Amino acid sequence: MTKRYTVSFPNYTIGEEAYDKIREICPRYGKTVVVIGGREGVEAAQEKMVKAVEGVGLEFTGFIHASGQTTRKAIARIANDSAVAEADMIFAVGGGKVIDTAKAVAHTVNKPYFTFPTVAGSCAASASIATVYEPDGRFREYLYSIVPPVHVFICTRILVHAPVEVLRRGIGDTMAKFYEAQIASRGKTLCHRDGMGIALSKMCAEPLYAYGAQALEDNRQHRASLAFEETVLAVIITSGLVSNLAAPEYNGHIAHALFVELGNLSAREQCRQHGGLVAYGILLLLLCDGQVEEFERFFRFCRRIGLPTCRKDIGAGEDDIHRVFQATEKKQDVRIMPYKITQSVLLDAARKLETYHKNHQ
Repeated sequence: MTKRYTVSFPNYTIGEEAYDKIREICPRYGKTVVVIGGREGVEAAQEKMVKAVEGVGLEFTGFIHASGQTTRKAIARIANDSAVAEADMIFAVGGGKVIDTAKAVAHTVNKPYFTFPTVAGSCAASASIATVYEPDGRFREYLYSIVPPVHVFICTRILVHAPVEVLRRGIGDTMAKFYEAQIASRGKTLCHRDGMGIALSKMCAEPLYAYGAQALEDNRQHRASLAFEETVLAVIITSGLVSNLAAPEYNGHIAHALFVELGNLSAREQCRQHGGLVAYGILLLLLCDGQVEEFERFFRFCRRIGLPTCRKDIGAGEDDIHRVFQATEKKQDVRIMPYKITQSVLLDAARKLETYHKNHQ
């Protein structure tokens, strides 16, 4: 039994004028702010931010661009910037990698941070974990923390103009949280924290089955609809809460392990898109687990919204898949999974997937 653990929750605001809440929430944490973000994200959000803090005593110490990969070097460079030293709090603005960089900086300098996602491609804006990469884009490690953002400001007016492909990837990544959590926790006696995370993981799938396709269409038409809002909340908030609550092994195993290994291939950029690779991993996972009906349901959904349903869709050759499955087997945590998934089991699932894909063209 654990002697003690702490769980902290991020608050959030969603809506077309979400930034208006800055003036009410942030001043209690200090008087100076540094903004860390991608160039496009800062350009999209800066005017709204500046307007939101008018007359409330908040001053900006600087706007630091953190474009590119979330690397150890980038985190250290920004953490030592004078604008960060002079700030009482950090505003993280942009996509997942940029927010992870700012988040890691906040953890390094021990300052409160607030997130302003400009795309809905992952749960980075609400999760306390940060993903770190090598400069060439290969996965390096996860930086774990129990400190989530103080508040997440989700401006749907900005998000609805983001590329549709990003939201599509976010949907695939989010749905993995449900399938991985349900399988990995099977037969386990869960503590309160893990149990809450596993129970909540269902909300990483059902709302997306219900609203995901319509949300993508509304994204194309730049409509901040109910379907778009519900989908964004599942991707950014629900998925992040599952990450913060449930132990990492419950919400990041086979499908995410496959993503890491596939992302390390020398294939074209298509093969580095997180949600797309994870969706392929979910299909294999469901076949390995013998969930035929759920596999068929998820396959149809992937087809409907444009997520990959075969090896060709992820830009990987047969030799690539063999290497990926070998590496995935070595990394599998057999203490968590209810059974061991070997490379031969994965290869069998991959063959079944190719056959099913061919028969349902």
